Amino acid sequence: MSRRKNKVKVVWRKLGKEKAWGQATIGEGLVEVDPRLGAKRQLEVLIHEVTHLCHPEMTEVEVDRTGKMIARVLWSENYRRVVMDKNAKPPRIS
Repeated sequence: MSRRKNKVKVVWRKLGKEKAWGQATIGEGLVEVDPRLGAKRQLEVLIHEVTHLCHPEMTEVEVDRTGKMIARVLWSENYRRVVMDKNAKPPRIS
């Protein structure tokens, strides 16, 4: 049995006009996050928006609570976004 992979495209763009930190377009699998946020808030918003895609039936309060909890746990486990130079080669992890 083949499982269909739901692709998610993440776009980092300023969302000032939208007055939002992030937004998810459920039918398109699109997540947008404002890159001006701090690192921890970026993680929280990214998780929040992906949760909207995974569980569109959840209320905003449930999604918000879930995003904050997962982000808090990942942050406490030292998960961070590594921003590399455009032409840099990622480190090899063995």
